[in-house]
Amino acid sequence: MSRTCILTGKRANVANNRSHSNQATKRTQGVNLQVRHIGGTRLRLSAEAVKSLIKMHALQSGELLTKRQKKLAKTAARKAKVAK
Repeated sequence: MSRTCILTGKRANVANNRSHSNQATKRTQGVNLQVRHIGGTRLRLSAEAVKSLIKMHALQSGELLTKRQKKLAKTAARKAKVAK
């Protein structure tokens, strides 16, 4: 099983280690993979993908407001303040 995120396709990045004399040697920067069980299946997702899924779930369930909903609520509050 490769170390890639199923959702975003992120995988290891190749970078350089730099010594005190500035000599370069290759190394890999791994992906922050997390194992999550979603819908009865085991998925290896990056931490960023997990955060995105949590946020999308909160938006769908109404726990979190979108930018448009926040803006509408702000203008409604302003109108109510002026009407007083």
